[in-house]
Amino acid sequence: MKLYNKNWYGLLLASLAFLAFGCDESDLEKVPLDQTSSETFWENETNANDALTAAYRQLNAGYWSHTEVVYVIDNFRSDFCQAGADVVANYPDQEAFSSYRVTDDNGRMSTYWGQQYIAISTANQVIHNVPLMTDDQVPAARRAELLAEAKFLRGLFHMRLLMNWEEIVVFDFLAQSGEELFKGLSSREEAWAVIETDLREAAAGLPESYDDNNKGRATQGAALGFLGKAQLEQHKYDEAAATLKQVMDLNVYNLEADYASLFDGSNELNNETLFELAFTSNEVGGTSVEYAGIYNVAAAEMGGWEAMLPTQALLDEMQAEGRTSTDAGKYDARLYGSIFFDDPDVDIYGYTYAEVFGAGATKLGWKKFLFRDVAPWDATRFEASDINTPLLRYADVLLMRAEALNESGSTSAAIPLINQVRARALMPNTGASSQTEVRDAIRHERAVEFALEGSRFYDLRRWGNDVLEDAITNSGKDGVGNFNVESDSYLPVPAGEKLSNPLID
Repeated sequence: MKLYNKNWYGLLLASLAFLAFGCDESDLEKVPLDQTSSETFWENETNANDALTAAYRQLNAGYWSHTEVVYVIDNFRSDFCQAGADVVANYPDQEAFSSYRVTDDNGRMSTYWGQQYIAISTANQVIHNVPLMTDDQVPAARRAELLAEAKFLRGLFHMRLLMNWEEIVVFDFLAQSGEELFKGLSSREEAWAVIETDLREAAAGLPESYDDNNKGRATQGAALGFLGKAQLEQHKYDEAAATLKQVMDLNVYNLEADYASLFDGSNELNNETLFELAFTSNEVGGTSVEYAGIYNVAAAEMGGWEAMLPTQALLDEMQAEGRTSTDAGKYDARLYGSIFFDDPDVDIYGYTYAEVFGAGATKLGWKKFLFRDVAPWDATRFEASDINTPLLRYADVLLMRAEALNESGSTSAAIPLINQVRARALMPNTGASSQTEVRDAIRHERAVEFALEGSRFYDLRRWGNDVLEDAITNSGKDGVGNFNVESDSYLPVPAGEKLSNPLID
């Protein structure tokens, strides 16, 4: 397992005791910074850093929530991920996402909503208070960095909300009274405008990279990458293509040769990830930050709880081109790096597929986000995971730019970007040439590149209701008959929010 000896990560962990949230996440008035006098708290750089790291900390979501809330919301609604036996039997509020029966009183959904607003409030503390500090308290250059990082985080947390709800409450200011906590829902256009502004201003103030002691913090490339994603989501193709080209022109990022290493703990904070959520099993500042990943991801036959499973639709997509890899006789390398399936080239910690899943079995299991060298059935490392979670990768930048170029009519310029991603997966160049063919090729690449990374459902929705409906209907998942493209494209506003906020019906 990895060993962290980084000043930034140590600062993050050491600050947790100061800014621990043990409250009802829907009550923004309970953020601890509001309980501390500004005269005594906002007095030095250390405290300002503590406030910022508290905002970063909200990306973690918590030991259980990382997989049992965030993974559920980001992945269960897609055609490529379904609830496993444990969730079906014991956790109806998780299973509801897989079977399209989410209602406004769903506890997982309410937790996610509340977590994002706690994070936004924490970022707003920094954005509001740091400019009021003097040069003696925090040097001007550092104040600018703090503001840029906080705006990046505020933009990102608003974006996470807007990807899941059709309309959200936008807090682009620090609520300082009970009345200010009550706001109505903003239109998508208004919300996207705030997100774009935050990410654009963050990009202008963030460095291209950090030294090893500060890796994991937001960079200019991360801000530009998420800005490009926001623009693509709005079908602003020319703007997205230009923004994503800025990321490429930084010459900071490249594709890592070993695809599987991005998800198994062996190659973290690498040159492909623009932004990733870091975990560690080693105590820093008296604590460790892990999540219950192995339990939830591993299939029952591997000793896991089997909270989530790949679908046959994913395997079909990954095998669609046949054994055409440049590694003769094999499928796309991303298939072998993502799931366990019945194939002579599949190795499961030294065992064959049949030895683990049984002779004649056809069941699929996730390989992504399991340790490279430590099997799930190893009791010493079974429950807790410290495998980092990539939130934005350079492969995404390339494929988003390819999509933006193709949709804006620059099809020929999109093809080399597709081939760059395919080459890493040991696949030959695409034969696509027309706009329609290239569109299909990009959609295939995104499908096989980002399995279990929380992008599939949002991709399908961006491509249109007909694409989304067709994919879900033909996924073979239990409960697809419940899917209604009009009501299930976005989540309902939580009942608790509607009950407590008089400005939301």
